[in-house]
Amino acid sequence: MQTIIEVKNLTHVYTDSENKEIKALDGINLEIRQGEFVAVIGANGSGKSTLARHFNALQRPSEGVCLIEGMDTTVEENLWDIRQHVGMVFQNPDNQIVAAIVEEDVAFGPENIGVPTAEIRTRVDAALAAVGMSDYAKHAPHLLSGGQKQRVAIAGVLALEPKCIVLDEPTAMLDPQGRKEIVTTVKKLNREKGITVVYITHYMEEALQADRIIVMGEGKLKMQGTPKEVFSHVRELYALGLEAPLAAKIADDLRQSGLNLQQGIITNEELAESICR
Repeated sequence: MQTIIEVKNLTHVYTDSENKEIKALDGINLEIRQGEFVAVIGANGSGKSTLARHFNALQRPSEGVCLIEGMDTTVEENLWDIRQHVGMVFQNPDNQIVAAIVEEDVAFGPENIGVPTAEIRTRVDAALAAVGMSDYAKHAPHLLSGGQKQRVAIAGVLALEPKCIVLDEPTAMLDPQGRKEIVTTVKKLNREKGITVVYITHYMEEALQADRIIVMGEGKLKMQGTPKEVFSHVRELYALGLEAPLAAKIADDLRQSGLNLQQGIITNEELAESICR
């Protein structure tokens, strides 16, 4: 598969309120391939959101390089193309919605890059259909639920036809139903549309849906692998301030108590089956 995002020795340093230099990212090396669903997890201050902003060139490397389909994010002339290749969805949908009508909000991005009117109509309809919000095209966004607003925000990014969507804790402000809506929507876009997804989250159950999980800690890439590979390291995750899914944690506790359970248990179904054996 084609590499869509590549970072080499990516380091990001900022100065805090006391004029002290803080290394938010420290020598990250990473590739994300076209069509992947990658979850990024880490405790607060681990650097996961800073990393996400580099993928959309909202921040630039202090050292190293971040390449989006070969385009260097430090080159000013590349920014326009980079931000059309990689769309960004943030925590609070209210900060991303700019229009008083849903379909007008989704049309805002294409209008600003000069897409012809007829093409905008096609893109808006397709984007709203992709996130299951076609019936709300004429609604006022402020009357929608949090999950529905976030789906409108995702539709606004989709209307720009990016190859990759980076979602920075998109469910952090939502209730369980809203979180479920967003995860279902994102999985559908990845599986059916082939859109590359980078999903920043602190909910381990959401990370389970990914093809690959990247674990951040103290600005460094601490671990990566499939959900089974990553969540098998229950104690290492705990040391990084993270919880494994409940089934993985229970399985680890039972092994420590002497029960001979198979490795790689991460779901309730796998746990129940292994115990019954």
